[in-house]
Amino acid sequence: MTDDVTSAERAGWAAIALDAYNEVAPAPLFPVPSTSALAHLGTVAATAYAEATRNDPADREVHDAFSANLVIGDLIADLYHLADEQEIAADQITEAAEELRARSYPVQLTALCAVAAAGAERLAAMLAALMESAEAFGCDVPEMVADAQAFYEDCKAEEAISR
Repeated sequence: MTDDVTSAERAGWAAIALDAYNEVAPAPLFPVPSTSALAHLGTVAATAYAEATRNDPADREVHDAFSANLVIGDLIADLYHLADEQEIAADQITEAAEELRARSYPVQLTALCAVAAAGAERLAAMLAALMESAEAFGCDVPEMVADAQAFYEDCKAEEAISR
């Protein structure tokens, strides 16, 4: 980690975004909000995250593909640190989020059930919202998620070596 930020700090930043998400998101997970409502929820979380992590006021808004790639991509990586604190793998939380985004029926909720059993269903819901928001801004969501997961894994590996 070139910036010497710990996993705990990254998880803390993701928790700030989760708090902002939880303030505006409907309490029940179902029915899942519309695509546009989900994208709005993701933008709310990303903006809270940007306000907590960016020094330059110009970088604290998510308003186009460029800013969404930077902010949402970073937030997804940090979200994986928060999921890790709850012993949920990045793949598992991503799969649960994809299940929440599914629009074809019947929807399978296997991963979401496993994540919910660990008490992290709201984290999966926020990830689904972030993915919708990124897509609404024109981002390549699969690439963003893969890059975020790779960065998260690099951070974890580097942190393990430095112990």
